[in-house]
Amino acid sequence: MIRAPLSKNRTFKVNLDSTKIQCLATANVEDESWLWHYRYGHLNFKSLNQLSSKKMVEGLPQIEVQAKICEGCMIGKQPRKAFTDSAPKRAKQVLDMVHSDVCGHLDTPSLGGNKYFLTFVDEFSRKIWVYLIKEKGEVFFVFEKFCASVER
Repeated sequence: MIRAPLSKNRTFKVNLDSTKIQCLATANVEDESWLWHYRYGHLNFKSLNQLSSKKMVEGLPQIEVQAKICEGCMIGKQPRKAFTDSAPKRAKQVLDMVHSDVCGHLDTPSLGGNKYFLTFVDEFSRKIWVYLIKEKGEVFFVFEKFCASVER
């Protein structure tokens, strides 16, 4: 965690002495270019090299573009299969498919003391029902109440 005041140009100036920050210095890598790739959240080597050559980062050494591909970057960039295969594309009538979600724990409770809310969305009509609840344990009872209120 780093705490820094907001400066006049709406940026945060942080003074880091990397010798004091142990978590940035303990990575065991074969090349310093890889260490900086990890430190900058897997930023590509071309951009790291640009940061170094234009002296945009103090203390950043000259970064060499690597021929080896980062395994973490490859996994993160793989396309994922869509979830639509298991469900129909569109509902044919009201209440054919209803999506639900529980949201919370909210830091600031509502005036009634609720810290969670439960939503139901009808896919056909896009009607949304929102229920405020105090605890997650109330979800099933609210679901029963919802089903009873929308019975055909």
